[in-house]
Amino acid sequence: MKSFLMAIGVMAIVSTGCEEIVFIPVLGGEHPSDPDSPPPPDDDPPVPSAIAMRAGDLPPDFNFRKGEDPDTFILVFNSDVQECPPTVIEPTCDNAPIWQLILALPPELDTPGLIDLSDDRIRFQEALSENANGCGLFGGEGFGGYRGTLEIISTDETSLFVKLRDTGMEGRASGDYTVQRCGAALETAPGG
Repeated sequence: MKSFLMAIGVMAIVSTGCEEIVFIPVLGGEHPSDPDSPPPPDDDPPVPSAIAMRAGDLPPDFNFRKGEDPDTFILVFNSDVQECPPTVIEPTCDNAPIWQLILALPPELDTPGLIDLSDDRIRFQEALSENANGCGLFGGEGFGGYRGTLEIISTDETSLFVKLRDTGMEGRASGDYTVQRCGAALETAPGG
């Protein structure tokens, strides 16, 4: 090691003459002007959100088989901010991670309490797009057999507070949500 440092010193003196030699330490393996360093993110990632409404109030183009009962309780959890009425996510081609979980519960479960999402009466649909080559969504749908729990902590006419735990999609949807209720009575008519 001593010979190596002496060789560097000799090369530096020969190439620079008698000028001062300054070595700048590089911390963390990257130089501040390293052109390959990724730029810092401009924005914080979106905050997951959720909305709820009756199946009978869903828009006709909402691509989810909601069942026969118009009072079926639909919850839509999304990786991004949502507005009423909800939309089913579409694939993105920019590899931005997005996910969505839709739950259809029988109306009698729209009450405070703990709900096992494997209940055969609960319909689900999940979709995930993350760093996929090309454009695409991965996911599934079905009745019963979904993973995790939904706990409705409180509920009123305009919102509810829920805790979603141990869900699929590697737990991405798990969290605490203040859920906005959407519906025909809550939407403003055009021109009014």
